[in-house]
Amino acid sequence: MVPKLTVEGPVGGLARVEWAHNLSGLWTTWTNVTVGADGVVLVDLSPGSAARFYRAVADQRPVGPTGFVWIVPGTFVMGSPVSEPDRDSDEAQHTVTLTQGFWMSDHETTQAEYQLVMGSNPSYLKGESLPVELVSWDDAVAYCQKLTERERVAGRITAQQAYRLPTEAEWEYAARAGTTGVRYGELDAIGWWSGNSGNQLHPVKQKAANAWGLYDMMGNVWEWCGDWYEGYPTGSVTDPMAPNSGSDRVGRGGSWRSVAGGARSACRSRDDPGSRYFNLGFRPALSAVR
Repeated sequence: MVPKLTVEGPVGGLARVEWAHNLSGLWTTWTNVTVGADGVVLVDLSPGSAARFYRAVADQRPVGPTGFVWIVPGTFVMGSPVSEPDRDSDEAQHTVTLTQGFWMSDHETTQAEYQLVMGSNPSYLKGESLPVELVSWDDAVAYCQKLTERERVAGRITAQQAYRLPTEAEWEYAARAGTTGVRYGELDAIGWWSGNSGNQLHPVKQKAANAWGLYDMMGNVWEWCGDWYEGYPTGSVTDPMAPNSGSDRVGRGGSWRSVAGGARSACRSRDDPGSRYFNLGFRPALSAVR
């Protein structure tokens, strides 16, 4: 039996749909929806869905910057099952709870945006609407710091808020958008990869977004995360943070040069923070200062 759900409420209202294995258990965010005149009909085709309970919670999201999506707190299973095709050994599944919401850019940082903030465009493959590339991890962090300073001066964010790179857990949680499979949709429909890119970079937001409104989480350019690379924990964790030191930083999402196995929700890459490649960029998050 495949669960079919109808979410009703005020037209235009926001709701967070959650599931649990029992009514007194841990509720996991599945997806976020905007209620229409006839409600929203959802079908959960993921494995094990027939044994789940579901609920819809009114979601009062704060207003954020243009081009950013509010990511609600929630719990998800990070990593991949041993049966997943193209799986790597560093993707051990574990439960992650994120207790704080945050905004995430709905697109990879473009060359025009980078030029505006940093006064330069390091990209090899030029185009204002193309993702910026040839940026190191340090470059991406510097961009977030300068953007924070500019937006605070303009009064568009408070002194208690800051732009930053998302943590690896935040990135995967946002990319999955409540899904549990290899990726959040059919690859050709959601991302530019080696099988459809024509061996070139593409403008942002040309493919389908995930259920939470984020574009290009698969393909186009790899995206730097804030973490040092390390092995996953063996048990459940809450608000995981990167270690204070390491040798490589994490990248996520695959690129226009990646095979399908690189464009998976659980796939991890690792590079020296000074590395610059023409298929490596980033997207910022915004949150309270942590």
